[in-house]
Amino acid sequence: MKSEAICASCVLHDLVGALDRLGIEGEIRARVLRLSLRHLADAFDLGQPPSTHITAVHRILKRETGLAVPFAALRARCNEVGLQVAAQVAREAAALPADERFRFLARWAIAGNHLDFRTVGTGYDFPPERITAMLRQSLEAGLAVDETAAMRARCGAGTRVVYLHDNVGEIALDKLLIAEVRAAGARVTSALRGGPITSDATMEDGVAVGLGEVADAVVCAGPDTLGVSWEEMTPALRAALAAADLVITKGQANYYVLSEHAGEVKARIACLLRTKCPTVSRRFGHEGPINVAVLLTTPRR
Repeated sequence: MKSEAICASCVLHDLVGALDRLGIEGEIRARVLRLSLRHLADAFDLGQPPSTHITAVHRILKRETGLAVPFAALRARCNEVGLQVAAQVAREAAALPADERFRFLARWAIAGNHLDFRTVGTGYDFPPERITAMLRQSLEAGLAVDETAAMRARCGAGTRVVYLHDNVGEIALDKLLIAEVRAAGARVTSALRGGPITSDATMEDGVAVGLGEVADAVVCAGPDTLGVSWEEMTPALRAALAAADLVITKGQANYYVLSEHAGEVKARIACLLRTKCPTVSRRFGHEGPINVAVLLTTPRR
């Protein structure tokens, strides 16, 4: 998905939200805003996905504030709470027959995508019980697009799957879905960012929630980018994608990139996400935020 004109305002809104949450004020705040506005004036390109521009301004924020890992304490708390929520979900999933369990866990993985501390603002500061209740509300909203049955059918024995993660916290729910995919006989390569950017999950976060316990391999997707970057992708991820039969992507930023490059990947691409802007929701015939489980066929322009 390429950027649209309205994306420029969303990029700035995202940046200002980060500055507010980090408590950055005074001259540093002003400098980050000036440099980000200058960058957008010079480099905002409608031919690039929105995540490219969000990555650029957050890199400016990191550089100018000297914060190598913004939201460090919050990120750690997200993973802790995610594991607690996932433990309850795992108990519920265990009681389901196999043909229902995949869809159940996919829906929970999408529900987890709803609690991005940047856009929703919950910050995972609530008790796990309250967060679980909030996630259940998203779960009960159902799937506006539900192609989970077709996804499950593609996870048979010998299938090579690449799983592109999104945010901290929700990766604990991704872990449950990966275990289910592997139980069907597929081999799963899990891909995480090599450096922190906003709420995206890194290789270190994967260790924190034990992704290596369920995935056959965990690879670095690239540096500190919002979602996967086609240009900054590591050779390891590029090779995994080239060999894959199915790619499962989480979140809106990964949808931006994979929907644009679907024609360059021989594998089918399954997108699991909670939409967070009307521009994306309209691609599926809706206006407000929706839960989506869709198999891409050709790039959506």
